[in-house]
Amino acid sequence: MDTKGMIKEYILSELVKDKAQAKIGDTDSLIESGIVDSLGIMKLIGFLEDKISIQISDDELIPENFSSIDSISALVQKKQSARA
Repeated sequence: MDTKGMIKEYILSELVKDKAQAKIGDTDSLIESGIVDSLGIMKLIGFLEDKISIQISDDELIPENFSSIDSISALVQKKQSARA
């Protein structure tokens, strides 16, 4: 499974409270729609740091980096590229 798919699967299984919202597009706003809140972002960061072995710094904790599956995936790819 690719990174984007793994992120989407985690959000759907662990962070979506209303399973009726189980259809999320890659560009859908996770924050504005209420799918991800501040606690959800912290859980997501823990998941990313554990599963992908990246470290997300305090200055990267901005809504733009966690607003959609695409933006989260872009952040992960940037962190992986910097590590390589």
